[in-house]
Amino acid sequence: MDLTALLAAIECGDDIPVLEFLDFEDTPRAELGDDDGLVLLAAAAYAGRHEVVGRLIEWGVDPTRPWADGTDPVTWAAESGAFWVLEALLRPEGDPLRADSSHRRALRAAQSALKAGTGAGSLPPPAHRAVITAMEAKLGVQRKPDELMARALVHADPDHDDWRISLFRIADGDSRAAFDWARTVAEEADRTGDLHRRRFALDTVSVLDLGLHLGNEDDPPPLPREAAQFLRPRLDTEQDPHALRCVLAAFIDCCSREELPAVLTHAGHPASVVRSCVVHAFPELLEHHPDTLAVLLRLAEDPIPSTRTNALYSLTFPPHGTRPDTPHLRTVLAAHLTDPHLEVRLEAAAALALRVTDAAQRYSTRSAKASKTSAAAARAVSWASTTSSAPSPAAPPGSRPTTHTGCRRVHRRPEASDHHPAHPRPRRRPAPGLPRRRRR
Repeated sequence: MDLTALLAAIECGDDIPVLEFLDFEDTPRAELGDDDGLVLLAAAAYAGRHEVVGRLIEWGVDPTRPWADGTDPVTWAAESGAFWVLEALLRPEGDPLRADSSHRRALRAAQSALKAGTGAGSLPPPAHRAVITAMEAKLGVQRKPDELMARALVHADPDHDDWRISLFRIADGDSRAAFDWARTVAEEADRTGDLHRRRFALDTVSVLDLGLHLGNEDDPPPLPREAAQFLRPRLDTEQDPHALRCVLAAFIDCCSREELPAVLTHAGHPASVVRSCVVHAFPELLEHHPDTLAVLLRLAEDPIPSTRTNALYSLTFPPHGTRPDTPHLRTVLAAHLTDPHLEVRLEAAAALALRVTDAAQRYSTRSAKASKTSAAAARAVSWASTTSSAPSPAAPPGSRPTTHTGCRRVHRRPEASDHHPAHPRPRRRPAPGLPRRRRR
C-alpha cells in the first residue's frame, strides 16, 4: 500500500485512486486495520471525503479508535458539523438508544458546539443543526415542523445540510399532516412576501410521498389530487427558480397524465435547475404524448451535462415497440457519441443500440412473414403449372379458341381436381332468366 500517494489523493479531493485501491486491489484487511488505515481514515474525515470514510470502515478500519493525536472521530465530526462524515462513522453503530451510544455523544457535542459558536463565519457554515436534527430522530425526540423550518432558515440555503435534513425529517412523518402544514406556510408566505419560507414550504411538498401514480388515474387518491390542484396555478405564477423547480418536481409526481404536458412551458427556462426538472416528466410524457419528442431532443442539447444525460436516458426507457425512431433522432444520438461527458455518451450509445435492435427485430419479423408468403406462392405456382400442363379437350365446333387465364380453363367445366385444397370450389349459378332451384 502506497500510503503517501493515497494521502495525496485524499488531500486533493480525488477519491478515485483510493476507491480503486479498496475495490480492485487485493488489499488485506490486516493492512488497513493497523495505524496506516487509521491515518487514512483521519485524512479522509478532515478532507470531508465521506465516501472514502465509509469504504475504509467497510474494510475494517475501526471508527471508534482515537486518531494519532487522541481525537475521538465521532466527537470531532459532530463538533465540526461534518454531517455526512458523521453519518459514515456511525453507520456500523448498534443501538442508538444505549446510554453510552455514539449517537448520544454526537448530539451532546453538536449542541455544545452550536452554543459556543464553533465554526461561525466559516464557509460553508458547519451543519450543527443538521447533526442535531438527525441525532434527535435516531433517539426518538420529536420536533414540530415550525421548529425544524426555523433551523433550516438560519442559513436559508437550499443546498445546505441544515435545510435538507430538516426537510427529510418533516417528510418522514405523516404525508397528509406535512402537506397541510406546507400548504398553509406557502399561502402565508405568499401574503407576506417571505421568499425563504415559500421556498421551504414548496420544497417540503416536493419531497413528500404523495402516492405517486398508483395506477388509478380515473379516481386518484385525495392527497395527490389536492396537491395537483394546489400546485397547478403556481406553474404559471412562480418566478423564483428554486421554488419553481420544487413546484415542477411535486407536480410531475402527483398530476394526471392529461395534466403532465403543462410542465413543457418551462423546457426553455433560463435557469438550469428548472430545465433539468422538466426532463423528469419523461419518459412517461413521451409514451403518452409522442408529439413531445421535439422538446425532449432540445433538452438533449442542453448545456448542462446532467440534463443531457437524463434526456437521453428517457429515450432508452419506453418498453419495446413504443420507442420513437426517426432519422433526425438517430442523427442526434450519433452526435452525442462524441460528447465530452462519459454519462452522456453512454446513454446516447444505449438509446441508439436499442433502436438498431428494434429495427433488426422488425426486419426479422417481416422477413419471416415474407418467407412464409413466398413459400405459399411457390406452392401455388407449382400447383398451377401442374394443372395447366394437362392436355385440353377439343373445343366444340364454332366455339372460340381455348384461352388460359392462370390455372383456370374457360371452356372446360371445372373439375374437383382443378381447385387447390385451400380454395373452395366455385358454386354453379343458373343461367340468366332461369329461376333458382329451391331447397326442400
